Amino acid sequence: MARPSPMISRRWLINYVLILLIIVFTYIGNKYNVETGYQSDDRITSLKAADITSIAIQTADRSMKLSKINGSWQIKEPVLWYANNIAVERIIDIVNAQTDSMLPISEIDPSTLGLQFPKAILSLNNKQITFGATNKIGERRYLQIDDAVYLLKDRYLPFITQDISGLLDRRLLPRALALKSLTLADVKIETQQGNSWAADSGSLTGKQADQIIANWQSLNASHIKYYQGNVTPKQKIIALLEQGGEIEFHVLSIAPRLVIARPDLGIEYYFKEQSYYDLLAAANDESTTD
Repeated sequence: MARPSPMISRRWLINYVLILLIIVFTYIGNKYNVETGYQSDDRITSLKAADITSIAIQTADRSMKLSKINGSWQIKEPVLWYANNIAVERIIDIVNAQTDSMLPISEIDPSTLGLQFPKAILSLNNKQITFGATNKIGERRYLQIDDAVYLLKDRYLPFITQDISGLLDRRLLPRALALKSLTLADVKIETQQGNSWAADSGSLTGKQADQIIANWQSLNASHIKYYQGNVTPKQKIIALLEQGGEIEFHVLSIAPRLVIARPDLGIEYYFKEQSYYDLLAAANDESTTD
């Protein structure tokens, strides 16, 4: 009688193992109610980031309010100015956070979790999120939303507790602002029909004027600090707005960094030294703007 070949025996062994694995996984799925394909949504809120139009942040020493207007975020308190959309989106991303740890507030003492005197309170539209203490195991933070307490990876509180300088738009004159003119030293650049710009003297070509305005509207400062107010400005720059009113900038330093202050907002914008030629040089050679 012929003996089965080793190849056939090995194939049957593999089939037996596969059948056994199917049986084991089916048993585990039934016992622990594991679903295949789409899993249930374990997000801590039902909010959608795109639907959020107002933000309020309250900490022990400061409060801030922001609103979404025409697709862009603006700070309403403590100052009135444009916000850094990327910084705001990092905060809003908390609505997508998921957790596998939740308890009804009625089953625990909030004071033991730091929720009675919270680190911060974040309000997204009308939904309030309270930030308590951290769980020392895994460095996860307790959050209260409505009548439930969640444990969440501690990544959002630093975005929420940063000061106002971390949330401000880093551009000097964001494009959403309707600008009428910009006066730099001895030259004034004014808007023309067709979204172009022209200087009131022959020191700038139309192309150079367009480029300087574009730089003021698009260049991002490397960082923002609070205005010290103890430096005599080297130059004052006036931006006149279409809707009326003006903004005064102070040039505090050119080297080793270009520092431009907004005294009314109490902040200073820091740029690299080379940005002087992009923002303040009112008579560049034509070749430097190509």
